[in-house]
Order: sequence, then C-alpha cells, then structure tokens
Amino acid sequence: MPIALRQVRSTISLANNPHRGLPAFLLFGVFLFVLPVLHAEDIRYGRKEPLQRADKAIRLASYNVLNLFDAKDDPSLQGEFDDITMVTSENRCECLGKVIKELDADILCLQEVESEEALRWFRDAYLADMGYEYLVSHDVGYYRGIEQSVLSRFPISNPTIWKNEDLTDMEDLKTGEGWNEDGELPTQFQRSPLMVDIDIKAEEYANNYEMTVVVVHHKSGWHRRQRESEALQLVELLQTRLEKEPDLNLLVVGDFNAGPFDKSLAVYQEAGFINAYNHRWKTTGNTRDYFRTHESNRVLDYMMIHPNADAEIVDHSFQIVGTLFPGDDYDWRKDEPPSGYAADHYPLVIDMMPQDVSQ
Repeated sequence: MPIALRQVRSTISLANNPHRGLPAFLLFGVFLFVLPVLHAEDIRYGRKEPLQRADKAIRLASYNVLNLFDAKDDPSLQGEFDDITMVTSENRCECLGKVIKELDADILCLQEVESEEALRWFRDAYLADMGYEYLVSHDVGYYRGIEQSVLSRFPISNPTIWKNEDLTDMEDLKTGEGWNEDGELPTQFQRSPLMVDIDIKAEEYANNYEMTVVVVHHKSGWHRRQRESEALQLVELLQTRLEKEPDLNLLVVGDFNAGPFDKSLAVYQEAGFINAYNHRWKTTGNTRDYFRTHESNRVLDYMMIHPNADAEIVDHSFQIVGTLFPGDDYDWRKDEPPSGYAADHYPLVIDMMPQDVSQ
C-alpha cells in the first residue's frame, strides 16, 4: 500500500525521448518500477488475527496505544506539552477501536492514555458494545500527562499508585554484577505503576476468581539505571503484599521498555515471575517476527506472571497481534502516520482459566 510517491520532476514525452522506438508511457512505467517508494505493509510483526480463546477462558490484553488524547484542552498541560496539540486523529481512534474489538479481551490494560476522562470518551465513542463497564485511569505523576489504565468486564477495586515512593534505597539492593550506573540517582517512578484488583464472577465455576494486575510503563530510552530501580521497588512492594496474601493471583503487564536480557527484566524473573512468552502459541520454526512487540523490530512489552496465577494460564495462548506496519522509511518524528495505523506497539494477549488450580 503506497503512502508516499516522490514526484517525477521531468516530463517524459516523445519529443525528449532518446529511445523513440519505445512509447513514453512504457518508459514512465519502468521509471516508476525502479523509483524507491515508501510502503506501508499490512502486517510485519505478530499474528494477523487473534487466536480463538479456549472454552470458558478469560482473556487479558496489554496495549500501549501511543498517546491517546481527547480533544478537550487540559489547562494543566501547556507550552511544550500542551495536550491540545496531541489530539488523536479520528482515523487512529477508529483503528485502535477496531484492533481492540478484534482482541475481545475481558481485561484490557493500556499505557499512554491521557486521563480517565479521555479513556471514558474513547470507550463510549469507539468501544460502546464491548461490555467494558468498569474502568480505572489514574494520574501517575508524569509531566507529559500520560498514564496507565484498565478497562474490564469485571468489577475493579482498590486502584493503587505510588507517585511519591522513594526509590533511592534501591541502590543498596544492587549487589553483584550487571547493574547500570548511567544517569542520575533514581528517586521516584517516572510513571508510577497502577495496581488493581479484579473480581471475576464466572457462572461456570462455583467460586469467584480474584486476581491482581499491575500495569507498568517503565522509563524509556537509555535510562537503564532508572528502570532497574523501578523494577526493584515494584517487586519489593508486591512482595510485601504477597506476605499478607500468599495466594494472590498476580500479573505485571505493560511496556517495560527493556530487552529480553536487560537487568530490569531479570529483576522480575529473579523474584519468581514467569514470562508469558513461555506460553507462546508457536514454539517451532522461525518464530522471531511473531513476537516482536514494537514496529522498530524490538521486544519492549511483557506479561510477567506470578506462579500463583501462572497455574491458571492456558498454555500456547500467549500471542502478539500485529497491526499496520508504517514502512521502513517512516519517521515518527516528522511523518504523518498512514491511514490505517493504530500504534507503534502491538497488543499482547493471554488466556486464563478463572479458577484456582487448588480448587
């Protein structure tokens, strides 16, 4: 699907055609054939469509929706970060809505949402028939005004954030090798995680299933030291809760802004969390492109699952669902996204059976 075509500045005609034996239109066609053209591919990474969920399973998805802003001006965001300049286009909203409908997740964890008001507007305008009766979106203290959010078909309770949590003491936990010392001493979360409890009343089961989901958006870029401190602090906070609730069904999902072998991701794994990738739908052959989570050919997003909840995961259900790839020459800093473009990240999906294995 071509989205840009460089103009041909010279006119090809019979009058200036040195190969008079060839019609001008044929030369023009040959010229177009070799001219570099910016293309948007339908799907480059991830599945072209979601897998069908297992019978009686619930579906959890995580999706960085790339600066989802409504058209209402927030007076607290001015100057360089004025939100009115960030309004998400109608086409992108429609594309995001289409993708989310195809996912059909019961619990949808989002990153880069402007506010609860913006989330409510988007839900009502583009997801009105999806059954997302419950939603949460809290200001997590980020200067650009984006936050984490949850849409759910099941009741949500106890939303928790840690905007003012002191991270400085995390340096004392960085023993051994592999820790980074780049940048300034981390003092607070760049964007506080959002933790919610969800009560799943499934008619198919005798007992309700309770789960806790933490939505993260760790600091991006080369700030590895910051991400490591954020991961250590969150794990410590969650371990404190697990000490009080040892049977807690717990998942940490979102945009970790880390590669698979980064130290910040290892913090979760060393604390016992299991990467949902272990439950991937495809395990043989060349699977690399099926599990890229960002259009830059990187893995940045994860679902980290505590063993309590991992016991209920439907094996081979973890998947990345692809959306329109904007083309190799697309530059997000200066180019308008092509029609049909949803976001730079791709949604992660996994299915669970909402019944504690012990029961």
